[in-house]
Amino acid sequence: MTPIRNADLNNDGVVDATELAAVDEHNKIETQTRITVASFICMVITAAILISGLIPEQRITALNPLLSTLMIAFAGIIGAYFGMTGWMSKK
Repeated sequence: MTPIRNADLNNDGVVDATELAAVDEHNKIETQTRITVASFICMVITAAILISGLIPEQRITALNPLLSTLMIAFAGIIGAYFGMTGWMSKK
């Protein structure tokens, strides 16, 4: 995250409300991007572990409702990010 001391975007020595708003918006977008990337990485790792055969089939079957909910949640986070990013770029 960008510290407040780096919020002086025009280098005039004064941090005003518009500069703080710009820094807050940047931090918000950066955080959303990191959450989306982490969700995608977790989704890929989960799928790779399930496909690899490291976990016995009986345990995968027992965890099936949890795993399907987890994958839907990850896909929802990723889809919402791309949807909102596209929507915000058209504003």
